[in-house]
Amino acid sequence: MYGWYPQEGYYPISAGEGRHYNNYELLRHIARLERHLAEVQEAMSACTKKNGGLKKDLEVVRQQSSVQTQNDQTYQQPTVDKVNVKCIGATESSVTFEISGRRLTFDSDYYGNYVGEYTPGKEYVAMGDYGAGQIYLTIKDDNEIWHTFRYSRIQS
Repeated sequence: MYGWYPQEGYYPISAGEGRHYNNYELLRHIARLERHLAEVQEAMSACTKKNGGLKKDLEVVRQQSSVQTQNDQTYQQPTVDKVNVKCIGATESSVTFEISGRRLTFDSDYYGNYVGEYTPGKEYVAMGDYGAGQIYLTIKDDNEIWHTFRYSRIQS
């Protein structure tokens, strides 16, 4: 296995590959790897800080939304019809859930990109509303935001 360093060419990861390297060359290689690791860790730290800030912003907006707080209160009521759903797939324009062995695909009415909001294979508890010949499911996503989906089609 080889690592790629554009400024210096290929360098073996272990001394057992190709020719044998002396201690000085190995120490230089270790130093390069340590610098690269420090850069990656620094970038990860910056992403973690940004992600934390975005989650805080999202929580503030969620708390200020009357729809979100109403759904939180409704969900706590014992009379609400709750159903377990499993996310089968999430795309930019639709999300598919499996409910009692049937697949329901919900298309986006207002905005898209459910990727990152729902995790395929994960089970969610949804609030179901079956009035007026329509199926509506209100499901909290991975970011703790409620989404209401209107039935679009059933897949067998």
